[in-house]
Amino acid sequence: MSWADKQLKKHKLRKQIKEIMDSPEFQKERQKELDKHTAEAMNCFLLISVDYLYRNYHCKRKGVLKYLEFVLHQMHFAQKDEEYFQLMNEELEREVGVNVLGTGYEI
Repeated sequence: MSWADKQLKKHKLRKQIKEIMDSPEFQKERQKELDKHTAEAMNCFLLISVDYLYRNYHCKRKGVLKYLEFVLHQMHFAQKDEEYFQLMNEELEREVGVNVLGTGYEI
């Protein structure tokens, strides 16, 4: 196979890959996968925070359920308002003195 044939084959392959990645079906599946991973991360965070509440503040079933209900309620607001978490963070920083979103903690 000549150099020109190899380049043509590479070009065709790149074009096919781009078409597939740009297709609505691929984008839909990609979004499903992202949503799945986001939900898994959120569930892990909730588990960690519930464990913290239990170990440090001795929250029992009622307190844990109240916390989970609060989180669910807050998430509904966030779905309606893209700036919700930023505004909440600013208000908490004023009241508590901690900028949660700007702490620099990274996973």
